[in-house]
Order: sequence, then C-alpha cells, then structure tokens
Amino acid sequence: MFAVRLIFLFLLITSSTFLYAQSHISGSIENASHSPISFADVTLKRTNDAIEHIFQSDSSGNFSFNKVANGTYSITITYIGYEPYNLHFDVSHDTSFTIQLQQRSKQLGEVTVAGRKAAIERTADKVVYHIAGSVTATGSDALQAIGQIPGVRINNNEISIAGKGVTRVMMNNHLIPLQGEDLTRYLKSFSANQLTRIELITNPSARYEVEGNAGLINIITKQSKLQGYSGNIQLTSKYYAPGESSVYGIQTFGEVNGSANLSYNWNRWSVYGSFNHVRDRHLEGFQFDVFYPKQHWLQTDTGLYTHNAFTALAGVDYKVSSSLTIGTSFSGGKDMYDGSDNVRNPVYNTSGTIDSLLKTYAHYHPIALPAAWNVYATIKLDTIGRQLFLNADYFNYYRNDVSDFESNSYDDKGNYESQGNTQYFDRNKQNIVIYTLKADVDWPTKFATYSFGGKLSFINEYSNAFYYNKINNALVYNTHLSNEFDYTENTQALYASISKDMSKWKLQAGLRGELTQTKGYSYTVQKTTPNNYFKVFPTVLASYAASKNNIFSMSIGRRINRPSFWSLNPFKSLYTAYSYGEGNPYLQPEYTTNVELSHSYKSIFQTTLFANRTDNGFVNVTIVSPDTNMVYTKPLNFIRTIRMGASETVSLKPLNCWETSAMASIYYTSAHSSLVNIRSIEAMGAYLSSTNTLYFNKSKTVAAAINFWYQFPEVDHIGKTFRYYKLDLGVRATTANKKWDVALNLNDAFKSSAMAYSYSVNGIAQTFTNFQIIRYWQLSLSYRFNNGRETNNTRTSGNEEEKGRVY
Repeated sequence: MFAVRLIFLFLLITSSTFLYAQSHISGSIENASHSPISFADVTLKRTNDAIEHIFQSDSSGNFSFNKVANGTYSITITYIGYEPYNLHFDVSHDTSFTIQLQQRSKQLGEVTVAGRKAAIERTADKVVYHIAGSVTATGSDALQAIGQIPGVRINNNEISIAGKGVTRVMMNNHLIPLQGEDLTRYLKSFSANQLTRIELITNPSARYEVEGNAGLINIITKQSKLQGYSGNIQLTSKYYAPGESSVYGIQTFGEVNGSANLSYNWNRWSVYGSFNHVRDRHLEGFQFDVFYPKQHWLQTDTGLYTHNAFTALAGVDYKVSSSLTIGTSFSGGKDMYDGSDNVRNPVYNTSGTIDSLLKTYAHYHPIALPAAWNVYATIKLDTIGRQLFLNADYFNYYRNDVSDFESNSYDDKGNYESQGNTQYFDRNKQNIVIYTLKADVDWPTKFATYSFGGKLSFINEYSNAFYYNKINNALVYNTHLSNEFDYTENTQALYASISKDMSKWKLQAGLRGELTQTKGYSYTVQKTTPNNYFKVFPTVLASYAASKNNIFSMSIGRRINRPSFWSLNPFKSLYTAYSYGEGNPYLQPEYTTNVELSHSYKSIFQTTLFANRTDNGFVNVTIVSPDTNMVYTKPLNFIRTIRMGASETVSLKPLNCWETSAMASIYYTSAHSSLVNIRSIEAMGAYLSSTNTLYFNKSKTVAAAINFWYQFPEVDHIGKTFRYYKLDLGVRATTANKKWDVALNLNDAFKSSAMAYSYSVNGIAQTFTNFQIIRYWQLSLSYRFNNGRETNNTRTSGNEEEKGRVY
C-alpha cells in the first residue's frame, strides 16, 4: 500500500509539473483601421523543432493554441494583400497578442495589379501557364489556351506533349469526361476569361488519377479571392481567313463569344459563378488517300458547321468553423452543333484519269447535355496540418444525334448511276452516369509527411445507333447497321505516399493500386464481354540542390490510358457507302512507364533526359484491301512504343521590356507492331518553340507577343507525320485603372499547323491530311469590377479520372 501511495504521489507531482510547463497562447488580428481580419493563416513553430502548428483566425480575427510547452517560439501570420508578420518570443506563461497587419503597397489580384505574372512558370513537377500573363490567350477559348503552352500539341482532336504522348485534361481537378472531337468541342465552349491558370503536370503523384500517358493538364477556373463582390465581362469576335468556297459557296466564317464571371465573398461564405455563350460558323475537313496497286482512292470531306453553346459553372463554400469547410459546385450546359459534310470519292486508275466518282452528303444535328455535381468537406484534424478531404461526385453526359445520309455513284464520264444511290436515316444517343466517392488524408509528422486515401467509382454507359434505309420516302429498319450497347465499369482504388525534406534533398514516393471490373453487353448480338484486372502504379520523385543555383531531379512513374467508352461500343458509324468506323468491345487499356532526369540552373536553363515505354498500345486502324471496295476503321491493341530523347528549356529576360522562353526537344521513337499486316516503324523527331512577350511601357499595360513552334517529322503510332508549324501574333492594351483590356490576335498566321501523316496497312500506303481553317483574327474587350479586399479559398473534388473517357 505504501508503494502504491509513492507511485500515486510521483505521478501527481510529475503530472502537475507537466501541466505547469504548458501555456495558452491567444491573440487577435486586425488591420490599420482596427477591423478584424478573418481567416488569416497563423503558424506557430518552436525553435529547432520541425513541426509547425497551423491555425486560422476565426471570423472575428481571433486565434488560440492550447497546451503549448514552454520554450522559445516564432509566430508567422500571413494574409493575401498584407505584409507577412513575424514575431519571436519566449513562452513561460499564458500569453496574448493584438497584432496589426500592414497592407501591401501593391496588391496582387484580379483588379489592382500593377503588373502581371509571367505567362509561364516552371517547377520540378509541372509547368504553370498563367492566363493573365499571356497576350495570345486573351479572348481565346480553353482549347486555344491549352495550345499556347510550349510543347503541347492539339492535332486530330488529340492533345499531346511533343515526344511524350497523350495527356488527359482536368478542370478544377475533375477529369473532363470527353475524348476526341467531343473533348475539343467542349473546351471550345469555355472562354479563357473563365480561367485563371493551366497546369501541365508531367509526373503526377500517387494521389492523382493515373490516366494519361504523358501526365495531366489541369485547368483552374476563376474564383475571386476578394471580400465583397468582384467579376469581369468579356466580348470576343473572330474572323476566320477566307476558306474554300467551291463546295458551299461561302467564304465568310467567324465567331461571337460573350462570357461573365461573378464572385461574392462575405465572412464565412463564398459564392461564385460564370457563364459563357458562343456562336460560330466554321469550315473544316480532311483528305484521305489510299494507294492501291492499280487504283488511287481519294476522299475529301469538307464540312460546314455552326456551333451554339451555353456553359455555366456555379458553386458555394461555407467555413463552418476554423477546422471545417464544406461546399458544393455544379457545372453544365447545352452544346449544339448543326453540320453538313460533302464527301467526294474519285477513283483514279494508273494513268491518272477517273474511273468512277462517289459523292456523299450527310447532315447531322448532335446535342450534348453535360452536367456535373460535387459535394465536398475539408476537415482539419489538428493544428499541425493533418487534414481529411471528402468528395462525392455525380456526373451525367447525355448526347443524341439525328442525321441524314445520301450517297450517289457516277461513272468515268460523270454520268449518274441510279443503282449506286444509297440513303440512310439514323438516330443515336449516349447516356453516361458516373458516381464517385473519394477520401484523402494528409498526415505530417516529425519524420515525413504521409498521404493516403481511396476512391470508389461506379460507371454505367448506354448507347445506341438505329439506322433506317430510306426507300421511296419510307424508313425501313436496318438490322445489320443498328446496335444497342450497355457498359458498366466499377473501380476500387487505394494509394499511399510519403514525402520528406532532408537538407538538400526532397524525396517523394507513392504507390497506387486499382481493381477494376468491366462488363459490356450488346443487345444486338446478345453477347456479354467481361473483364477484371488489378494494376499497381508506382511514382518516385527526388530532387537534390547541389547549390543555390543547381538543382537535379529524377522522376519515375507508371500510368494507364483507358479507351473511351465510345471506342468499346461495337456499333458501326457510316462515313460513305463504302467506308465506316466501329468500336471494339475487347479493347484493353495501354500502360506507359516514364523516366526523367533533369537539371535546372537558376530557373533559367532546364535540361531533361527522358524515356518512356508504352505497352499494349491502341490506335484506330483503317483496314483496306485491293479485293474489296469496303474500307473500315477499328481500334486495336497491337503497338509497343519506346521513346528516348532530350530537351532544353531556356527562360530569359534579356531586357526589362522583353521576356522570352525557348524550348528544343529531340527524340528517337520505335513503334513495334504485333500485327503481320502492319509494319513496325522507327525514326528521329524534333520540336522547337519560342514564346516572346514585349512591353512598351514601364507599367506593362501595353504588350505584344510573338509565339512560334515547329514540329519536325516524327513517328506517330504506326505512321509518320510530315512537318507542321505555327506562328501566333498578338497585342494587348490595359487602361491605367486596370479595369479595361483590349486585345487583337492573329492565330496561325501561315495556316500551317494542321497535321498530315502517312502509314501502311496490308502493304497499301495511306495518307491522312487535315485542312481545317484555323487562321483567324480575334478582337476582344474585357472589363473587371470589384468592391473588396482579398481573402483565400480553395477546393477540389473527386471524380477526376472517370470523366475523361467519354467520346
């Protein structure tokens, strides 16, 4: 009993001593007018201790830290628009402060900027393209803005990085649910005025989705940080260069675009929204050559299209307390196209004269209704940075299309052949519903910072294509061409990563595992195609600061590129009476491993050595045969691609009035085909770019831009491209009060940026050439307004990956 009493007395004394050695720190934050500053960041750090205690002041500007051990501390307070505040002090008893922040003489914001950020900012793991800093992005749409990033190419409705492969596109950390033509059309429906920056993430960590062979492009939309209301309005007009008038007799093409953004921040509430409306008339098309042993088939497709789109984003965030923020957002719209294709198929004999001619006219009217809804919560678990992020997402993409199709044959003398008349009418639709749940945790410790989490996704896609033969003005259902397809995909993902700073070293490593179950069912043939697979995706990023000016880094990552939902649908889509495309329900994902070594000097020079390998690669293959007149296109897995190269990036400011960035990349590509009827190919490739901004006054309110890139011939899947290049010019002026902008841009001055490539199937050479009209003059006028000071709000959501695969 005596021993027990001694133990109890010892514990009482030590606990009392321990309690006595702890203190309470509190304070209030105000501005020069003695008004409280809400939600400022407060960081408390003990001397010689790596752990930081991070807190935010409440709506009344108050903060507090409990049970703080005695010792020497520093406190740092930061808030956008104010100078940082630093204080060192000793803690031996309860302490309270009243801290006054001083406003910066130059505010950084949407309205009160004295200058603009440089357009391009590079870090070890990504390139950040600031829209406000770009002259040529002013007044453009989201697709054009992406194309302004050095090294990013947009061709054949595919977004890729020179020498590295295809990327996926996100918007506010959501992977956009489209691929191919639908993706480019969707991006055109957003004005660059709705965007603040675009991030090119070349080696995403395990926390990010693993879609995209060459990484991810993340578009960040505007959400004002100003307390009170703020916004902007922009009007843009485009005039396209005169186009081909031989088919439609029209040479005038253009676009009118209007967009607006509005935000209102008040204490704990943040409400924001944007709207964009675009109407245009444009011309585009392609040429396809097939060189048979005894004939040359030529197909030219000239299409006249009108585009009418409405796009809206809206959201609200609420800070429940200093440790809990909740919010919801919605995006959606209506995207309408009305188009007609005139297709000519002359067939030439060996002497170069026409043997026959096929003319096809098709009219179609697709309407897409995308909608996305996100609900999220951010929970701060303690004051040292441990946080939990929860996201629930719903996404629906509905598209229907009604089209008429007529094909007529003519002999070598141009005489109409009545037996060669083919007419179809078709209706088709696609309905995709996606649910995702996601949880992420940040867990900093003295040793390292850990991140871990998981995601569940549930996908269902229904699509159909119902064809009817038009016979004597009557519609007769065509069972051969019609198709009805249902596809489900469920994925369960877990990831964990660790990051650690050690003096000159920064290390990050992660592992992501995904278990996927898919099932496709064709109502037409009553056949089910199941597929289940589990894959792991490691990522490693390490950097070493050899000196203040020299930083070396290395990254390794494995990624996946899943086929679009539309590519898995076995239905047939007619191009002409003798050509069509179809999906492949047996199509599998492709996998890419990327390795990079880089060195940067003073953020001026960046040298990179890179290598990547893609296994099980897929591409649309056009199958032709001299024994039949039918030509069809189908996606197939059959390519293994290895690419190795080096790139050099130089960012300079030779004069106060001149900012320039140049990039050169050279690489070797080997594409091995596992199909006997498609040959393997290998060749060198190279890419050059130069981005220049010139300022004509000290306040940088008048600026011009000259941007140029040149793509040398290279291997592209199973073919080889020809050279193509692009020159953009622009000038922008801002009024002295920074509220008005006017900009004039010339896009693709030489009409030289459309890609052409050649390849061979069954020993028959084929060449594909684009001839879209993409040279245009663009005039834009924008106005900004506000009545407040800055605050800070951020948010993310959780269905980034699934929303990138709708075709």
